[in-house]
Amino acid sequence: MMRGWLTGLLALSLLVPLGAAAADDVAEQLRAMQERMSQLEDRLEATSDELSSANQRLSAQQSLIEQVELDQKASSGLAPFLDTLEIGGWLSASYFYNFNDPDGRALAGSNTGGFAYPFHPDANSFSLDQFWLWLERPVSEENRAGFRVDLAYGKDAGLLSGDFGAGDGFSGNDFELYQAYIQYLAPVGEGVTFQFGKFATLIGAEVVQAPDNFNITRGHVYNLFQPITHTGILASTGVAGLDVSLGFVNETRSFPANDIDRNKNKAFLWSIGGGGDQFSWSINGVHGDSDSGQGFDTPAGDKETIVDVILSYSPTEQFTTYINADYIESENSRGNDVQGYGIAWAGRLAINERLGAALRAEYVDLDDFFGGNSDLEIWGITTTVDYKLTEALTVRGEIRYDDIADGGGLFVDDESFGVGLADFDQDTQLTAGVEVIYTF
Repeated sequence: MMRGWLTGLLALSLLVPLGAAAADDVAEQLRAMQERMSQLEDRLEATSDELSSANQRLSAQQSLIEQVELDQKASSGLAPFLDTLEIGGWLSASYFYNFNDPDGRALAGSNTGGFAYPFHPDANSFSLDQFWLWLERPVSEENRAGFRVDLAYGKDAGLLSGDFGAGDGFSGNDFELYQAYIQYLAPVGEGVTFQFGKFATLIGAEVVQAPDNFNITRGHVYNLFQPITHTGILASTGVAGLDVSLGFVNETRSFPANDIDRNKNKAFLWSIGGGGDQFSWSINGVHGDSDSGQGFDTPAGDKETIVDVILSYSPTEQFTTYINADYIESENSRGNDVQGYGIAWAGRLAINERLGAALRAEYVDLDDFFGGNSDLEIWGITTTVDYKLTEALTVRGEIRYDDIADGGGLFVDDESFGVGLADFDQDTQLTAGVEVIYTF
């Protein structure tokens, strides 16, 4: 028993140093781990400081860039100005065939019918009608001052600018500043918009702009009665649910174009209208000194009055129709005084989203139109089909028939040699044409 006790004591004396040595190893390992963790923490803290410093530099750089951009905008004013602009336009070209079969020199201007049909004047000929570009800064409560500019090039521009008899047809390809006016929205009542410069007329349902008409050609009411543009000042506003405009301009109309104002007196232009989603109406007019489209300036003191009524009805989204009636009374102390009326009815049916069909019928009766108690009575009918090849590209086809009921011939035929007065001796004319329009 004594030997067993001694043996246990000897074993215990051997284990104590071994345990102490193991404890020392563990402590050493713990200290090493703590040192490594401390080093990792130092590295993480250094990395965090570097990221924070980088973020601060990036924020400072971004602030500097934004400040530079603001300084550039503030110094030039161009960028915020460009943001307020709207721009658009279109390109239109056509071909018209005259079934009266004019030939030779008679091709140039043979469709015109003695100024009764001036647009698309040249028979059996391709034509660049309009390259149109418009730019506008519209007015609003935030931007009260603005402007509008419309620039046109092509056959129609040549007609508007008075470029007759040019080498490339009845009217030559030319530039025309169709509109250019300053506008201002005055904080009066519901707001009064002033236009100062050259602007489109308020009169008529048809317009110069090709895409905005039901038909390719303009009708006799448009050609024989209505102004195209005016130069002066125009104020427009809303009063008790009505749209009201009043203008003070150089003359009642100038077509063929002549921008020289030789009359000391001026003319008043006015319009009043209203309506809702389906029905709308307007009564428009102009009165004063005139250059009444007879190829020369009328003397000061000669007066012209035009009264224009437009009734529009859209019972569905697919169908729209209008009636446009005009009365004219024009003095001309150099020659004849003209008095008469014209009425046009037109409608367009959207057969589907791409295909549409339009019809226009009209009648005109003008007393002493050619002087010497020579009256003009003419009626016409026009059918047009339009199809959208793409959202921007439209092709239209048209057949038009005109008949002179009184006033002698206005059209040419296959025996006409040129386009002198003697050549306009036919009472009827049938034409067919196609037009392509790309809008942007």
